Amino acid sequence: MRIPALYVTTIAATIALVAVSGTSEAATGTVTSGSGWKLISPAQTTSLAPGTYTIQFDTTAARTRLTPYLKLSAARTQAQTPGVKFVVSTTIQRRVTTGCQAKRTIVVSLEYRPLGKKGFSQGGNCYNTLDHSLFSGYMRIDTEWFYSKWFSTSATTNTYRIRNSVTHEFGHAIGLGHPNKDLNHDGKISDYECKLNADKSRPLMCSPSGGMVTSAGAGNYTPLDIPGLKALVANYSLTLRS
Repeated sequence: MRIPALYVTTIAATIALVAVSGTSEAATGTVTSGSGWKLISPAQTTSLAPGTYTIQFDTTAARTRLTPYLKLSAARTQAQTPGVKFVVSTTIQRRVTTGCQAKRTIVVSLEYRPLGKKGFSQGGNCYNTLDHSLFSGYMRIDTEWFYSKWFSTSATTNTYRIRNSVTHEFGHAIGLGHPNKDLNHDGKISDYECKLNADKSRPLMCSPSGGMVTSAGAGNYTPLDIPGLKALVANYSLTLRS
């Protein structure tokens, strides 16, 4: 069932990715899509390198508002990416607007209509051209998401949808793309047009709004999203052997 547009905001896809310094090599032997998931770009960020990525905030306002949501996103992501950790720090670090954020950081900002469109937020990243692993990432979250009844007239549902939306953008920041496909063969890929999970929920990374709207599921990846996270980890080893 399509949710009334009045209560749904659009989550933007990632803008063009930027490579970091290094000799360009094509990643080979990597898996970049599957049933219900895909990476943003098969030619760019295709893996997560082992170790720790640190989540920082652009302003104190962003830190105050978004820390609880990012802790949830980090924990849910880390649970599916063995060997890769995501730590939410208290550091205030201005988001770089040209080029890449510092190595192994994901910088999060809270802005009013960062893309100039109602309800649009954004996640993106840079990749290491030597092995196509995630170099750094960023998230730009629209302040409108936190207006009363923005996603739903139910305060509880509103909170659940914010959790899903923040983790959705986090997924973009580490390399996951929208899995939307032309399932009805009408020649176009439409909003919400994604393969469904067994419980009829859309993948969290489905555009513009996916994920489970339950106390246990909100902010979590669905069964269709999880193989994409596993691929990001497995691809790093494949790239090293290629």
